Amino acid sequence: MSRPADGLVHPIPLLAVALLVVNDHVLKGSAAPGWLTGKLSDGAGMVFFPLFLQAAGEWLVARTGRPWGPSRRALVGSAVATAVVFSLVQVWPPATAAYQWGLGLLQWPPRQALALVGGRGWIDLAPVAVTPDPTDLITVPFVVVAVAVGWRRAGPTA
Repeated sequence: MSRPADGLVHPIPLLAVALLVVNDHVLKGSAAPGWLTGKLSDGAGMVFFPLFLQAAGEWLVARTGRPWGPSRRALVGSAVATAVVFSLVQVWPPATAAYQWGLGLLQWPPRQALALVGGRGWIDLAPVAVTPDPTDLITVPFVVVAVAVGWRRAGPTA
């Protein structure tokens, strides 16, 4: 029996997160080519993020007390949303700006808390740095890996 959001504990999304961490904190600081480390992070994100969105939806529905189950519709919608938003951020400046400020807004509360604990007072909300790169679109097909992982979990009737 599935539990809400347990799709994230499948080995594939766990490996994607591990790859993101190792890539961002080890490989990007080494002699590894920048184009390769950028594509590794993007590909890992294409695998992880649709499953994360599906998990968030499952968790929210379960919290309301309504019946829930792994949904193929939610999975495919999450994969399409991930692919579309990622693609737009790479090629359309208004989407890039919205992403930069949106992620900056999400990161502000923990950054502010750390600043207060560190005695630095209030900090400004700031956009994150994003370098749009249309060649990153080659990683979009990796959402299929997320769909394959979630599809089996949803079973034949979902």
